Amino acid sequence: MKKYIPNSITSLNLICGLLSIFFTASGEIMLASYMVFIAAVMDFLDGFSARLLNAYSEIGKQMDSLADLVSFGIAPAFIASYEIFYSMGISFQSPVPEPGIYNYILVLMPLLLVVASAFRLAKFNIDPSQTESFSGLPSPASGLFFASLPLLGKDFFSNPAIIAALLLIFSYLLVSGIPMFSLKIRNIRDRKHIPAYILAVISLILLIVFSLKAVFLIVILYIFISLIILLLPNKSN
Repeated sequence: MKKYIPNSITSLNLICGLLSIFFTASGEIMLASYMVFIAAVMDFLDGFSARLLNAYSEIGKQMDSLADLVSFGIAPAFIASYEIFYSMGISFQSPVPEPGIYNYILVLMPLLLVVASAFRLAKFNIDPSQTESFSGLPSPASGLFFASLPLLGKDFFSNPAIIAALLLIFSYLLVSGIPMFSLKIRNIRDRKHIPAYILAVISLILLIVFSLKAVFLIVILYIFISLIILLLPNKSN
């Protein structure tokens, strides 16, 4: 019976992603964002429960990736599309941009995030080296970043080109081989988890001060710390 628990939680992750898409299409953009946040919690809990119950399975691994693609790839792309359309003065329910290659590129940019997320998740599934650290930005981090955009206010990104540029940057980070530290802690005394502890402490402070608006900053901080670690000299050499 215990082997079904992680997969059941993964199903909730998928449902949250689907609800996020539904809410975005209905114009309920804040609810769409909250669904992605809840999906991230479910994504953490399914992995945690699998380790706790020793209930790993190949189908669970594949199902987790499919759920992540919906919740952290497609759903955030919908949210990014909504933000681009809003900044262009276009209704998301009838997205018809003014004629021009530039405008069409802007409205199609969120599709790049979906493709990059799919590639990232497929690479993770076949790469056994990504147990201790990640190669490229994890899809949940990217998804949470774009899900946090509506919480920042309608005027925070008033230029659609800025959102398109962010989509391009994050799509690159997803498919890149840039090492990103893992938040999965197996031995609390292991010094290699210090970056995760630093991120956790700062994240807690930011969440207390800014509530869920802090997610935007937390993802940027995660990327920044990972890049700092990459630039530091490797003492093992």
